Amino acid sequence: MAETKLRSLTMTSKGQVTISARARKALGLDKGDTLIEMQVGGCLVLLPENQILAETARKAQAALKRAGVTAKEIIQEADRLREIRLTKRYPALK
Repeated sequence: MAETKLRSLTMTSKGQVTISARARKALGLDKGDTLIEMQVGGCLVLLPENQILAETARKAQAALKRAGVTAKEIIQEADRLREIRLTKRYPALK
């Protein structure tokens, strides 16, 4: 289980706070990384965007596997639907 550490952060007049080097290192955060801000009741939660995207990708891959669908099949279907849409929108390009 992850160890919970409480630290005090001071907000500047521009609403900025500094995340400790220890927390940045533990989470693999670098300059320019994006955080997701989420308000939960009276709490503010910051989530590293790259970790959220990675988790979403893992969940999508698992769902595809459960459904018996491959990424290749999805890409092929997207290409097919794009072709249909373009043909309808621009019939002169056939």
